[in-house]
Amino acid sequence: MRMKIVQNQAGMPFIKNQLKSFFSFNKPQERGAFVLICLILLIMGINYLLPVLLKEKQMDYSDSLAEIKEWQMQQKEITTPNAFSDTQTVFSKKAEAIILKPFPFNPNTLSQKKWLEMGVPKNVVKAITNYVKKGGRFRKAEDLQKIYSMDADLYAQLEDFVVIPEEVKAKRDSFFSPSKEAKTAEIFFTLDLNKADSVDFLQIPGLGKFYAGKIVEYRKRLGGYVSLNQLTELYKVDSNRLRLWIPYLFIGDSSVQQIALNTADFKTLLRHPYTGYETTKKIVNKRTKLGRYAGLYQLTADSLLTDSVFKRLKPYLKLD
Repeated sequence: MRMKIVQNQAGMPFIKNQLKSFFSFNKPQERGAFVLICLILLIMGINYLLPVLLKEKQMDYSDSLAEIKEWQMQQKEITTPNAFSDTQTVFSKKAEAIILKPFPFNPNTLSQKKWLEMGVPKNVVKAITNYVKKGGRFRKAEDLQKIYSMDADLYAQLEDFVVIPEEVKAKRDSFFSPSKEAKTAEIFFTLDLNKADSVDFLQIPGLGKFYAGKIVEYRKRLGGYVSLNQLTELYKVDSNRLRLWIPYLFIGDSSVQQIALNTADFKTLLRHPYTGYETTKKIVNKRTKLGRYAGLYQLTADSLLTDSVFKRLKPYLKLD
């Protein structure tokens, strides 16, 4: 019995040592355990704080609910027997609320900007400008009522300010008489061919942006127009097309930019539409031979220039 107790007592230190060695850590293990505990605590903290930090904000739907209720009320009103008449009343009140600021104007030439300045609604302005662009003309104030979107209230405010000038007879070229359509149409304006710009030319029915630009461009190359017939020198402008334009055009000042025949260099002469390379060469060579031209008549001597070329070129030449 005593031996067993001694044996048991002898085994106790061994067990203690085993337990101590199991639960004891060296330095690397202690550091690893510390880091692991910190990570666990960090994860637990994030798990606790995350719902608080990312708490969803409550959306305020009060405005939307109010709009929905208002829409529902409008739908109920539409379904009532008097809804149609009530709607008409609302629209008529809106129309009556438009107060214009009119000033004297010609509806045939007034720009979109000026219409809008008077307070005319955009849809009405668009209808008017489209009507004019398509060749429509206002001959009297009452013609404004032809515009589909022009109601009685708007017309009443504009009527007394409409100013449409009387028909003006255009100065016509002697070589062309106006077409039958031009004779019967009323001409509300005329343009000086040597002064009007491309925007002005757009007012002429059927002329368009292409020819408006070409007329101005060719005028610069020529140095000015001396005859309406010169427009037939433009691309695809024949006598029939010109007859439609003539009632709206005149040449008020026939003075043009002239080239000094005795001092102009080769390039200056060549730049004019009526002088090609060969013609310019002949003019310069003749001037070199003569020393200087005594008169323009010398350009026709010895068949230097044909009569037709000389006639076209003469208005654009001067001696000095």
